[in-house]
Amino acid sequence: MADNQINERSLRFIDENGLRDRVLFLSDTDSRSIDRLGVRRPNPEEMEAGVPHPSTYLLDRDGVVRFVDVREDFHIWLDPRLLQQELAQIQ
Repeated sequence: MADNQINERSLRFIDENGLRDRVLFLSDTDSRSIDRLGVRRPNPEEMEAGVPHPSTYLLDRDGVVRFVDVREDFHIWLDPRLLQQELAQIQ
């Protein structure tokens, strides 16, 4: 998550949905990782500054990236069945 995405509202969402113990959320200080991965949104609106394109990365136990999906439209989500198939190949 970009620094500006971590706020009272996002933390409440994480806690209300029981995600804190199930998902590892990381803060990307100064959006350095976002820039290294090349997923920074070009010409963002003010509230999107530092926020990346919606991205999904699946890594194996050794930290090797096995699947990448980067989208420009945050309204379009990956089909969960595709992620299940990809995860099955990793395990």
